[in-house]
Amino acid sequence: MKKSSAAKIDRTTPDREEMIERVTALVPSLAQRAEQVEKNRTIHPDTVQEFWDTQLWSIMKPRRYGGLELDYAMLVDVPDYVARGCASTSWIYANLVIHDWMLAMWPPEAQDAVWKDNPRALMASSLIPNAGRATPVAGGYRIAGRWPYCSGIDVSDWMMMAAMIQDDQSQRPIWLVAPRSEFEEIDTWHVSGLIGTGSRDVRCEDVFVPEFMTLNPRMARGGPTPGAPHNPALVYQLPVLGLFPHLLVGPMVGIAQGAYDDYVREVRERVSTYNASKLAEHTQTQMKVAEAGTLIHAARLLAHDNIREAERIAESGRQPTVGEKVRWRRDGAFAAQNCVKSIQILQSAIGAAGNYLSHSFQRRFRDMHAAAGQVQINFDINGADFGRVELGLELKNKAI
Repeated sequence: MKKSSAAKIDRTTPDREEMIERVTALVPSLAQRAEQVEKNRTIHPDTVQEFWDTQLWSIMKPRRYGGLELDYAMLVDVPDYVARGCASTSWIYANLVIHDWMLAMWPPEAQDAVWKDNPRALMASSLIPNAGRATPVAGGYRIAGRWPYCSGIDVSDWMMMAAMIQDDQSQRPIWLVAPRSEFEEIDTWHVSGLIGTGSRDVRCEDVFVPEFMTLNPRMARGGPTPGAPHNPALVYQLPVLGLFPHLLVGPMVGIAQGAYDDYVREVRERVSTYNASKLAEHTQTQMKVAEAGTLIHAARLLAHDNIREAERIAESGRQPTVGEKVRWRRDGAFAAQNCVKSIQILQSAIGAAGNYLSHSFQRRFRDMHAAAGQVQINFDINGADFGRVELGLELKNKAI
């Protein structure tokens, strides 16, 4: 990017349409770097800089810290476009940007600690409470544990963690923010999909976290949070876990859309190796394109519909019900399942050509199935939660 162009961008206060235009323009370069990202198991440094130059890193950060404070649906839309170029980059991006949105719910002292002296600070995470323990001490907690799946840690300054509080009362989860330097990093990320996310483990034995750097997950179920007086925008009053599957839908929709676009572009002129017939003329090919495209479109619509409903509820001033939140989680998981089905349909149509390592489809296929392994978008789990509530039973997942 030329300096004059970057300077022009830095002076603007872009809206969502402008940000979509900016990320769309980056898709070709992201696609060119995808193989190197996978080889190096980390986001490309040029991409990191371009995301700062275009303000993409800032879409969910509060305005008071130099962010754009855009709507939650951007957490679906921007990762969608990024993933059309590189799935691992999109996964990192989505995970890091949502932490800006979440941190806005923390006490103001925590936000100042992270952003006041470094507005470009980024946060990786492992929000798996059973992976660590938090022992109450004067002024805060001592944490210890080993946490997996820390996507994007290479470019992060801080870690947003979950742990179980250990005291005389019943165990309960807590979210904590601590410097990345407090954790030992363990290179466990030798995998078949989303390789470029570098999602390795971290551990610590005895790290002090001040009380103001923590948040009770119950305070982020929808409505005002400890950070609301500091950041009053309604986007920061949406429920974290109620909408969390949608964070993962964004990259998955983009992986599916990228595979779809590549396949359609290729098959328009491709002829069968077996009998030299034009594949686009085959009814079977036409039907697979139709079904795959519909699944992707439906996934995107489901995500946006849920988010609009959550925004309307926040605007009304009430907290979303458990029934509403489990339905959103059901829909988010179903949308993710749609994306998996779409790429499986395309895999059945692309033939042996998609198996070559030189073809982008094989990477997209591997990345999609790696993404689908996340518990937050497991339809058996989220569907069962919805079913229990719909049938008048008590929800076992108390965190929602």
